[in-house]
Amino acid sequence: MQLQQKIDLIKNNQAVAMLAPTFAIDFKYPNIIGMLKRLGFKEVTELTFGARMVNWAYANYIKAHPNQELFISSPCPTVVAFVKTQYPDLVKYLMPIVSPMAAMAKVHKKFTPKCKVVFISPCWAKENLEAPKYKEIDAVITLKDLKQIFDQERIKEEDFNKDYYFDSLIREYTRIYPISGGLASTSHIQKLFKEGEILVTDGVENIKKAFEDFRNGNRQYKFLDLLNCPGGCIGGPAINKQDLSIEQRKKIIFEYTHRSSEATMGKQEGKVKDAEDINLKTSF
Repeated sequence: MQLQQKIDLIKNNQAVAMLAPTFAIDFKYPNIIGMLKRLGFKEVTELTFGARMVNWAYANYIKAHPNQELFISSPCPTVVAFVKTQYPDLVKYLMPIVSPMAAMAKVHKKFTPKCKVVFISPCWAKENLEAPKYKEIDAVITLKDLKQIFDQERIKEEDFNKDYYFDSLIREYTRIYPISGGLASTSHIQKLFKEGEILVTDGVENIKKAFEDFRNGNRQYKFLDLLNCPGGCIGGPAINKQDLSIEQRKKIIFEYTHRSSEATMGKQEGKVKDAEDINLKTSF
């Protein structure tokens, strides 16, 4: 889909923006919500509730498979593609659970079936490798695309200096999901494994080493929390501020995570019951 087609989709009055938490690296919060509304989005939300539901599904799957010798996280489409092409013998260990992007899209389609879901992403892999798999995702726009669109439409951050709030279900603590280890630290899977059985790593060479170690008989780790980019999704290639170090990006995400959390989430607080009837399973 060309960029202009995406802009037209946004302006059809039925579009919902789903922000990856990495947006905070490039755009000021809550200004970004007003900017997206001006662009034409009917609703603006983030992936945090989708991530919460993925955590819930991970824990349930692990508990249901006590004898499985390895579990590999699957939110990163580049990691999934790497396993499928380079380590096909390990595909059976990929968690057959959708990513937060797909989970949140399914939530939106449940509550507003006619909406158009647009995911705003820090990487191109979400658009090229994952989104085509799910009918609930109508388009993906990278953070670089979004800056270009704002510039083209003359939408400026400084023009939106008031309080804006997300329109859909949220869970603030999963905002750290894009940082390497965010999944493992927010999903409480630590309770399902012994100390030292969870490996958190990122980057192709580190991931490759983890897979080779397993192949060579090193079965110390039972759960691999893997993201392709350095530092996790905060190292995504479609982030505009590439000059920022990984530590600087982490600091921004932690500051965003530990804001007032909208003081109280109120009716916006996503609960398991809101999505427990949604099918979060997938296959590879």
